[in-house]
Amino acid sequence: MKPNLDNLAGEDINTIVGKLVDFVTRTGEEISEEKRNKTTKTPELKFFIARSHAYQLGSLEDIVETQLRDESLNDYEYNFFENHLFKEQKLNENISYVRISTPEYDRHDDFIFYLEDDYLRVFTVERRHWTKRTVEKLIRYLPSLDRIFLSSEDLVDIVNGVDGDVDGFTAKYDTVFDDRDMSIQLHGGEERYLEDLEADYGVQPTRLEFSKTNSPRIEGTANRDGYGSIPRVQQSEPGFGNDTTIELTNQYVQKDQENFEVEYAPRKLSYTDEQAIADLSDFDVEESKDVPTPVDDDTPDSVAADGGFSIEGYTTVELVEHIPNKKTDPDQESPSFEQLVEGLRENILDKKRRYDFSEWEEGNFFVFDGERNEPFEITINETNILLHAKATTTAASLSDFYSIIHNELSTNYQVRKHSEKISI
Repeated sequence: MKPNLDNLAGEDINTIVGKLVDFVTRTGEEISEEKRNKTTKTPELKFFIARSHAYQLGSLEDIVETQLRDESLNDYEYNFFENHLFKEQKLNENISYVRISTPEYDRHDDFIFYLEDDYLRVFTVERRHWTKRTVEKLIRYLPSLDRIFLSSEDLVDIVNGVDGDVDGFTAKYDTVFDDRDMSIQLHGGEERYLEDLEADYGVQPTRLEFSKTNSPRIEGTANRDGYGSIPRVQQSEPGFGNDTTIELTNQYVQKDQENFEVEYAPRKLSYTDEQAIADLSDFDVEESKDVPTPVDDDTPDSVAADGGFSIEGYTTVELVEHIPNKKTDPDQESPSFEQLVEGLRENILDKKRRYDFSEWEEGNFFVFDGERNEPFEITINETNILLHAKATTTAASLSDFYSIIHNELSTNYQVRKHSEKISI
């Protein structure tokens, strides 16, 4: 029987997640039996993580009504909101119980919404078949929410961050610059097997299976698209599985912030009072990084007005091409500058209707994201793609573009962010 989630008013997130952890908790004997029979007694505990843009708990039903009146909705979005019922009950300031009902199948699916630090974390023990039809579509269709998307390298760091050991994975190699398309699944094994495959064949993980084997045992998965699961927790001291589950989501949030948060954008902020000037006195400029930094044409080299100062900064997300030597084709080379520029233009900028762009010289693009009404700049630097934030660019546009690069151009890009505050 599924846990009852609508009677937890006033409880904290640790206690509430504990109710879900109890649902997947097993004795050591039960875990061994399930592994022998290759079955599970119950669905997995799952979580989904989305970046929040002014999303407010307690307002879901009103948001859905507003969406139904939005004439810009396409048929898929309208039918989803029209064909489901949404009920939300706030349990405390940052936690809600949400039920999504599907009358056509006389079905009700239950979720915990936890909003903290501008990230929504959704916990559930519903089957994935139904989460894809309900809460995952809800996140996709609400303009105030965006699923996060991380790099393969992030997945390994996340598992290490919860002291887990990789014991299986799904890894993928796919790029428009090579005719090969490879996907490998391994259940069981060690992290070194993944390292060998990555070195030899260029595949990188899109999903990791891991376990914490220092008794008691916890098993989990981590996916690139802000999704993870806990299939089994061995009976132990209360709270052990809760802490691991919550820490896993914390690792996702931390990685997304490290990769895409725009700490400093190229905008001018004037300081005209003594306190503001005092705030600048402790500021130290780091050594500049070897990254091309775009500057707005209307930004003066220096600003001095009424004794004030201007603060400028930049944030650049660098997508670093990563193609190791491969046994299957040892002569395979990285795409040339010209190939990369052409691939970016044809497979993304021309192909995706959401982008308007201009190219002032080969490999340098000014891009406007029509879905988010945000601009950013692109510079091709040899085999890497650099995304430069403008004054109004948010993490959502940069993260979206990275996920599109992964789906439409190449799976072989890692993420490096360069951000700096500059005093003039």
